[in-house]
Formats: sequence, C-alpha cells, structure tokens
Amino acid sequence: MAEERYVYRRAGAAPQARKPATNPPPRRPAPQKRRRRRPGRVLALCLVCLLLAAAVGVALVRCGIEEAAPAKADFGTAAPAWQKNELGYYFNSAGNAIPAAVLKGMDVSRYQGEVDWEKAKAAGIDYAILRCGFGGEWDGQEENWSQDDPQFRRNADECTRLGIPFGVYLYSYATTVEEARSEADHVARLLGLVAPAFPELGDYTAAPYQLSYPVYYDLEDKSIAKVLPDEMAEIVHAFFDRLTEHGYTGKQGLYASLNWVRGRFGDAAFDPWRENLWIARFSDELGYTGTYDMWQCSYTATGADYGVQSETVDLNFVMRPFVPTGVKDCISKFTDAKLVNDTRQWELHLANKDDRATLTTNRDNAEAQNVFWTTSNKNIATVDKNGTVRARTDAGECTLTATLADGTEQFSCVVRVGDITVPIFATAGLQGNRDRIADAAAQKAGTPDAILLDAGNSLHGTPMASMTGGMDMMSAFSAAGYDLQAVSLWDMAYGTARLLSDANMAAGPTIASNLQDGSGTPVLYRSTSWHRNKVTDGQTAVIERAGYKIGFFSVNAAADTVFTTSNTEVFAAADFAENAAKQIDTLQKQGVDAIVCIAGNATADSSWQKTLLKQGVDAIITTAATADNDRVLAAGLGTDGLARLDLTFTQGGGCTVTVQPALTAAALDAARTGYTAAATPAPDSEDDTAAPTERADEAPQKAADAYAYADSLLQGLDADDQSIWYTTLFTFAENTDAQKTISFGNYVAALYSDIAAAHVGSLLPEGTEITALACGVTAPAYGEVSRGALIEALPQSARIQLIKTDADTARTLAALGERTYLNSLTEFAPEGDTYLVTDSAALSALDAASYTVLQDYGDVFWAVRMNINDLTNNFQDPFTLPEAPSKGVGRR
Repeated sequence: MAEERYVYRRAGAAPQARKPATNPPPRRPAPQKRRRRRPGRVLALCLVCLLLAAAVGVALVRCGIEEAAPAKADFGTAAPAWQKNELGYYFNSAGNAIPAAVLKGMDVSRYQGEVDWEKAKAAGIDYAILRCGFGGEWDGQEENWSQDDPQFRRNADECTRLGIPFGVYLYSYATTVEEARSEADHVARLLGLVAPAFPELGDYTAAPYQLSYPVYYDLEDKSIAKVLPDEMAEIVHAFFDRLTEHGYTGKQGLYASLNWVRGRFGDAAFDPWRENLWIARFSDELGYTGTYDMWQCSYTATGADYGVQSETVDLNFVMRPFVPTGVKDCISKFTDAKLVNDTRQWELHLANKDDRATLTTNRDNAEAQNVFWTTSNKNIATVDKNGTVRARTDAGECTLTATLADGTEQFSCVVRVGDITVPIFATAGLQGNRDRIADAAAQKAGTPDAILLDAGNSLHGTPMASMTGGMDMMSAFSAAGYDLQAVSLWDMAYGTARLLSDANMAAGPTIASNLQDGSGTPVLYRSTSWHRNKVTDGQTAVIERAGYKIGFFSVNAAADTVFTTSNTEVFAAADFAENAAKQIDTLQKQGVDAIVCIAGNATADSSWQKTLLKQGVDAIITTAATADNDRVLAAGLGTDGLARLDLTFTQGGGCTVTVQPALTAAALDAARTGYTAAATPAPDSEDDTAAPTERADEAPQKAADAYAYADSLLQGLDADDQSIWYTTLFTFAENTDAQKTISFGNYVAALYSDIAAAHVGSLLPEGTEITALACGVTAPAYGEVSRGALIEALPQSARIQLIKTDADTARTLAALGERTYLNSLTEFAPEGDTYLVTDSAALSALDAASYTVLQDYGDVFWAVRMNINDLTNNFQDPFTLPEAPSKGVGRR
C-alpha cells in the first residue's frame, strides 16, 4: 500500500493567558488622561475579542465541531506516460496522476521474445505476469503438439533469479467443465506441482515455482463468447478446484476486459475472485469502482524500454484506490443500512430520519484519522469525522465526500433516505418508426434510476425497416441507450439469423421468452449484447438500479399461435402459463426484488394478467394501447406517446407499482424545446430550502445531452439508410422474348403461392386451393435496381399473409390489383370459403372482420429480396423473370 506523503497536522491549542499574582482594583485616571488614552483602550479591547474568538474557534475544532480542510494535492512534476515522478506518483498518457497505482508490472508471452529482465527491472518493473500456456493439457494423441508458452520457463527462471515477483496466466478456450479441468492440469504441470503424463512434455517438478501473484484464468477468447454467465462461473470453479486438488494454495485470479467484467461477472458465483480481478482497459482511467486488484492500462508501451524484443509491451498497475468497504453500527428502524456499488456510484440507503450508519473504508485505523468527511446538504444527512452518517429527514438525497488528508484521493457516496423509485419508460408498436426514440432517451437520462425498454412490435413497418431487415431499429435502440428489447411475434419477419445478428449489436439484452423455433429451442438462445458484452439465454434479463434487482421476462400470445417466415422458418409461442411459471421461478431463484412481465400479442381476455400477478409478477407491460389493471402498463402508443411505470422499493422491504400517465406526443414535443443548455446550480447545503434530491438539478442538462447524442446518432443512421436506398441490389435483365415470361407482378404472386403451399396438408387439408394476389406491385425498370427501387415496386412495409375469407370479399380484394397470379383465360370466380395469400397493405382496405389471418410470413420486401438473392447467386448474376407456362395459370 502506498505511503501517505503528507502528515495530518491538527490545529494546535490556543496559548493560555498567564494569571497575575495579584488582582489590584483599577485606578481611576484623571479625566484628561482618560480622554487621551481612550483609543488605546479600544484597540486593546478589540485585540482581546479577537483572541477570545480565536480561542473559541480552536476549541470548536478540538471538539470536532468543525474540521480543518484537507491539503491541496501536490503530485509534483508530471512524468511521461505510465512512469513515476520524483514524489513516487505514476502518471497516465494525459499527464494526470494515478494516485491509486502502487506498483508497476508487465505481462509477457512468447510474443515478447527473450526478455532482458535486468533491463525491465531497471526500467521500474516491480512485478511480472507470465503466460504459462494456453488451452488444455496434451492427451498424447497428436504429434508435435504443445500448448506451453515457449518462453515461460526462461521467463520464470529469470524472474526467480532476479527476485522479481511474478504470477502466471493461462489463456483459456474452455467451454465445458472437462476442458477447464484439463487446463488446470496444464497449469499444475507448468508450476511443477505434478509430473507430466507423457515424456514429451516438460517436467518442472524438480524446482516448483513460487508465485507472489495469482494464477490468472484469462477469459477473452471468441470461442467462449457465448458461454452463459452461470456456465462460465461453473467452468471457473472447475478450473480452480482442480488446481487446488493438485496442491496449489496460492491466490486465484481472473483476467478479462472491463466489458466482460461488467457484463458477465455480475453473478454471485464470481464472488470468490473479485479481490483478484485483473481488468483490461486501455485508457487513461479504468472507470471501475468495484473490487479489483490490477489494471492493464496500456498495450503500446515501447518494448525496447523494457527489454522486450517486440515493438510494444503491456503495462499493468497494482491498484489500491481509496474506497468505502461497507457499513457498521447500523441503527435503522426497519433494516440495516445498505451500501450499494454498481461500478459507477456508491450509495448508502437509510430508511428514516435519525437512522444512522458508519461508513468504513479500506484505510486502517491510523489512516482513518486522516480522512475528511463532508456532506453536500446537512439538512438531508450529516457525517462526522468518523464517517458516521445520520439521516436528518425522512426523504431526500445528498452526497458525502471522503478525502484523504493529503488531498490526493477521494470518493463520493450518495446518501438516499426513504423509499427508492425506479421509473420504467416503455415504447411499443413503433413499427419501424424512429421518431420518438431520441425523446425516450432524454426522458431516461433526465430521470434518476430510470430504465428504458421496448416491449415489441417495433422492428417492422417502414420502408427503411424493410430495407435493413429491422436492423436500423435495433441500431436506434442502441443509439438511445435502451436497457432492454423484448421481441414480439410480429418482430420475427426476418427470421432468427437476422434477429440474432442485430440483437448481438444491441445496447442491452434482447428477450423473447416463449418464442421457439421448429425444434423447440428459444429463438434468442445465447444472444450476445456486444455493447455490454452480455450473453443471455433470450429468456430473462435482470437490470439493477440503486442496488435493487429487477427481473424481466416476456410472453407472446397463446400456445397455438404459429408464425412462418417467407424462408420457411417456423416459430411458435410455447405454452403461455407453463413458460411464465418457469421464468418466474428462474428470476426468483436469482433473488430479484421485483419481476416485470412484458406481454406481446396478448389476447384481449385479461384473465391471464390476473394469473401472472398472483404468481409473483409485480407488474405487466403490454404492447396494447389500453389496460384495465392498475399494475398493467399499456405501452403500445407507437409514436403518440411514451408510457411510464414506477416501481417503488421501501427500505423495509416490498415493492409498490404505480402506472403513471403517459407522456403525450405534445408533451414530448414541448420537452424537446424545453431542454436547458446548462444544469441549475445545486442549492447551498446550508439553505433550509434546499431541494431534497440533488440529482434533479442535473436532470435538464442530462436530458438535453442525451437527446442531442441520440439524435445525432439517429441522423447518422438516416444518412446511412439513404445511402443504402440508392445502392444497387441486383441487375434486372430483360428477356428478348418478353412474351414468354410472366410479369413481375405474377412473379411476386408466384412467390406468395410457393410460400403458402407449404401449409397445404398441414394447416390446410390436402387439395386446398390457395389463390395468390400480388396487389400493388409494379415492375422496376430493367438495368441496375437499387434497394429503394425494389421497395417502391412492392407494397411498402407490407407483410405476406394467408387468410380465409368468403367469396364476395375475395372478389373485392382481387379487383384492387391489376396484376394477379391467376389463369389469364379464366375469370376469377371463387365460391364459398376461399383461401388467399396476399399482402397486409391490400388487406387494410377490407373490414378486418371479413377475413381471418391463418399465417403470417413476414415482410414482402425481405421475401422478394431473399428470393432474388437465391436466384442470382448472391446478386452476382443478372435476374430474369421466370418463363411463362404455355397455358393456364400466368400465361400471357
């Protein structure tokens, strides 16, 4: 631990006045002398008053009523990047001191060649982390096989000879427990704990290595990118358990990027290794306030400076930041005080006025005397020199700051008194429209602890969404910082491959709990969120706010609902009740504080809502536009508004649900023009009228910044879409004998017919005739056809649907389009029940009660695009219309 470089000097006691031996009565001066001496006596009296005031002030300081301020930090002269200056402080590449860094090391492998360790030590390297190998132990099968790092033995021997403390890491590929055990066998042999199983392998047992730093399990390879967090924790346990079986008694550590740490190590199963986390983030700051031990800060340090043969080398720091560690001596009416750390902000929760708790830090008792505590608002909470916090109100928020006496380090902790409210903002039914997404981002940013999600039915519905296969909506959610996206059945227009690809780039997890493919596998199983590096099973998601865990799952429609895309992918909604019970149980086992169900395509009957609420669900968010239950949020407002639901957690336990009035389109429009350019200054902490929630003062600026940021990214997406719109998709070649080809409209109708034919014999009886109507289709011009030109030739943003209707409705529908896939020599004369496959744009002209949708096959443009893709060898060959039949259907 770094030595304190400044001594805390308490103010000295005021000197005591000497008491005279006698106290004679005062002399009465002559009048004239009294007038002459009066200025002197006044001056003397003022001096006495000043001395008395000083004495009182010193006494107050000595009594602890008023603390002296910490010293102004003096870090000395800035050193070059990652170097130490004359006062012993390390500096980053921006020239700022890193006071928490206490030791500098480097990690090496074969890629650094033969390291000159004497030069490395002279360059200020205090320790080393050596790669010992990668992957599992050899099983004796392959020839010329080795996964030992070829430089490990030399590096370890040199560090041992020169007295350089070192640890080791193994680069892992393990995706199973068995592979993890093999990797542990590998490390155990390299450390000299076990003899090799085969003579071809190196034997280190003659002089086992003594490690001063942990064995680090390096978790970063793409092969393990889709291992679920609970599976990864099991793999890590298996690795270190096996290593312990071999006699290893040293420290156990994990290496990963900051994204991995935040996205995958939240599970409590990783708790045993939090003290020895080695986190990689190549930046001037780590930006992590959780528990860890080492920071890999740079991979670009000049190799020659440190005696390595590679151009660059990785540098690391052992970090001992000044942080809170917990609470003690809690006095609260309902529960112990709660210290929360979400890697960005420390929070202390107290229930009521006069509740108190003492914050502990990672400084020992002697060092703790050198900590100065201040509060931003004494009307909310006070703090004394020992870090004891007392609530002075029943509800409010302020910030405590603890600063070391030398001024070099400090941390802040938000104190929150009373209940905690977590607002949930929800969009749904956007149908490919991005107009309200930046507004939603601003509302989230301007509301402390808010969660922003989309409940579904948003990926499809505009030409741009059709053109990008819904990708632009996922990108828009990511740009706005959505925490969660739920997929409804109507979002499956483009199939699982496209959905998984887009979900992997989303800002937060994507869930579709009871949507399954034809084999019964969840459609989003092992979906990865790239921005947060989270991998999920597509079933549930847990979002943490203010130390409270809120679990989400989604359900879609009834069990008999089936959806088939134009590429014949089949999706079904698993049994509603059975799946919901499973997800509720899963979330309850994770210890969540509240459960929210997102229901897409739900039936009008609301009995299912009451059932879910009785099973342990706290609130329901639906894609509907209205709700008839006070714990159900109707989020399906499209671009007409933004829905809000509040979850309020009491310090004594429990959660209440409040559905707030929706923010209307007019309110959102007004908010756009009302965002202030600067936050309102926080009120003075001594002011009795100070606002109870300090972060509310920052809300306008945060909202304005979030809106501007999201809007700029969305404009970038718009520009990209416009560019894609005019990009050539394929070449449409004219057949010289046009009379022998069908029309473009009949080609599209034929595609409809082929898609729907798959349901004859399953959904429909054998021999059922299905008539295909391609209403609203025009032919693109021959030559290069852009994506935009193809979209304009088709019914825009329409879906292919199989319907059952009566003969009169069928004739009405057929009359809407000039080009239909019909027998050109025979009049269309349906009788009785008629089965048609057409598009939703045409169906919108009919009374919805006059037909029944039997199947939905997804987006028209996407179906045509993919079919042309298949016919042209990925658009490499020209596209020509199929030949017309010699007679009958489609003949011209």
